[in-house]
Amino acid sequence: IIMSGTSTFGSDFGQKVDLTASIRNILRNYPEGTAVLKELVQNADDAGARCISFCIDSRNHGCTTLADPGLSSFQGTSLLVYNDAIFSEEDFKSIQRIGDSLKKTSETGGKIGRFGIGFNAVYHWTDLPSFVSSKYLVMLDPQ
Repeated sequence: IIMSGTSTFGSDFGQKVDLTASIRNILRNYPEGTAVLKELVQNADDAGARCISFCIDSRNHGCTTLADPGLSSFQGTSLLVYNDAIFSEEDFKSIQRIGDSLKKTSETGGKIGRFGIGFNAVYHWTDLPSFVSSKYLVMLDPQ
């Protein structure tokens, strides 16, 4: 849109990305099964972790004190993964970028995950990947 007599030229225009379609395409081309565990190990290594632990928690938790009632469907069996690294600000930004990791431009070098798709393999197993790092609880909800 060109508006005469004003300083406005055009309108906001750009390509839009359907997040769920992007994740679906990654999963279609990315193996499930043990590849997901390998990605979690690689992420821990990239973050400088010295240890990583896996635990399957088969407990069912109550739903009366949740931050949001919509979280009630996520209170069953889960895979808990712990490592002793803490996300940097760059790590937080990178995990938000599907298919365009900031790791490839990192000055530290030596990072395995640099294509921005690996962590998204967890969507084979969950609709709501979540993690705690530093002072943040992050829930990645593509909806």
